[in-house]
Amino acid sequence: MASRTRVISQNKAVYVSPTGWYASPTANMIHPHQLHRVDTLSFDMDLAGSRQDIREFGQLARIGTLTMSDIAPSISLGYYLLDGENEKALGFHSDSSEQMLSGILAEAADYREKNLYVVTVKEGEDAFNATAYAANSASHDVIGFGNCVITSYTANFSVGEIPRADVEFEASNIVFWTGADSGLLNPAINEEGDRADSGIFQLDAPSIDTDLPKVLRPDDVIITFTQDGTNPISEDSGDGTDKVGGTHLGDVCVQSLSIELPLSRGNIECLGKERAYAKPLEFPINITMNMSAIVKNFAAGALENVLTGTAGDNKTAIKVEIKDDDGTVQQMFNLKNAVLDSQNFSIGLDDNETVDLTFSAQIGGISTSTEGLFWTGAGTYNEPTVDQGTKKPSPYAQPIS
Repeated sequence: MASRTRVISQNKAVYVSPTGWYASPTANMIHPHQLHRVDTLSFDMDLAGSRQDIREFGQLARIGTLTMSDIAPSISLGYYLLDGENEKALGFHSDSSEQMLSGILAEAADYREKNLYVVTVKEGEDAFNATAYAANSASHDVIGFGNCVITSYTANFSVGEIPRADVEFEASNIVFWTGADSGLLNPAINEEGDRADSGIFQLDAPSIDTDLPKVLRPDDVIITFTQDGTNPISEDSGDGTDKVGGTHLGDVCVQSLSIELPLSRGNIECLGKERAYAKPLEFPINITMNMSAIVKNFAAGALENVLTGTAGDNKTAIKVEIKDDDGTVQQMFNLKNAVLDSQNFSIGLDDNETVDLTFSAQIGGISTSTEGLFWTGAGTYNEPTVDQGTKKPSPYAQPIS
């Protein structure tokens, strides 16, 4: 165990691996994948929320406590957007014709949940210093989060700020290791609350990975509105997109934009089981896109057309592309079949008039290509490797383990 005065960001590195893997024989180790450009990390555990006091007549104080529900630690992770490698490692599906959540929707073993690892190195040393990392392995401390499911993903874009992503997780277990970065037992647990398998992990020395772009720039973000997913909306399109009135979507100067993907989970519990049998997604899943733009032109139409049902379909596809300096699209988000939920116009003395827009769409089935959130990333995600062998599915690979 290391002796430190404090822990700061230079000492940290974050890794991820699928949950349902184990190495056989146990002498072999799985090497989790490092997440890059991480700049925020926090986690908390609410023990009291799952605990119930036992009381009875004749005594003021409780006679004991009992844990009645799962303890679900929450983790918040933030990083600068790159080429999609982080998103692929976290379980998102890169395909312009399939939902971003395809693997998670299908409860696929390598997508539905993950293990997260956070290593803390010796004080005063950069975690990315490979030589010092190897020499001081006995001073490393590791926190492992087992059975992590994503509960929220948000991508943020703004003028003058680096595009970034913030991800929320809910875990089923936390393990603290001191004085080691290898031979770590899989932190995932099974339905009975026991360790899922005998797989062991080794955290290799982290690196900055110079093959990745340093970050993506805000001036490389391109936003396109289309009516049919192909042709951009124009002022005289005649396709019904301007009938509601208000913002002319073919002529906006966007200042900021966020894509919010909430993934609420429900617990399925049954008698005889200490833990939830499964934590499936709750539907419908509503994706929200919030946008702030400078008003340039107005669109023709009136609110009364909405009330009388003569405003047409009034649905649009919104594509957000992020390119590198060479013009290659590194990431693409495409919100299809979106509806405009609200628009708020405001102006002050000597200010530009602005409009705040909120669009929403719903996730469709895996093979649904006309509505939902579609995403692609140019980066390559290499699955964690296993020493002297191949990955094997965990014998406890249940929906929650």
